[in-house]
Amino acid sequence: MALSTYAANAMINLLLRGVAYTAPARVYVSLHTANPGNTGASEVTTVQWPSYARQDPAQGGAVAGGFLASTAKATENLLDLLFANYNGAGSLTISHFAIWDAATAGNCLWTGSLTVSKTLQPDDEAIIYPGDLDLSVS
Repeated sequence: MALSTYAANAMINLLLRGVAYTAPARVYVSLHTANPGNTGASEVTTVQWPSYARQDPAQGGAVAGGFLASTAKATENLLDLLFANYNGAGSLTISHFAIWDAATAGNCLWTGSLTVSKTLQPDDEAIIYPGDLDLSVS
């Protein structure tokens, strides 16, 4: 898992240059069909999955309610991330995730690979259970 260039630059500027960074009021998790790199590329689209939408780890609550307080340079999600049932045509394989500062568009903050890729068939569920989205900084 890696911080995006945007997030890494914000952290460096905050810690080493004293340049203020305003944390997002809410973050969102996206699913990807390939490595999103530093920019969040290859996010699932509504053409592929018409009911797809990024998910709010805090489920509308305070942003801090979505992730465990960090220890040892790591955190994990506290709540289920339940994506709408897959309603695309044919199969769709998801292999990566990203965290964003907006429900659509916005800045990619963090990216990583899923432990196991999942190939969705029509009406399949995509769920990230509590504790399954592990984030760390090295």
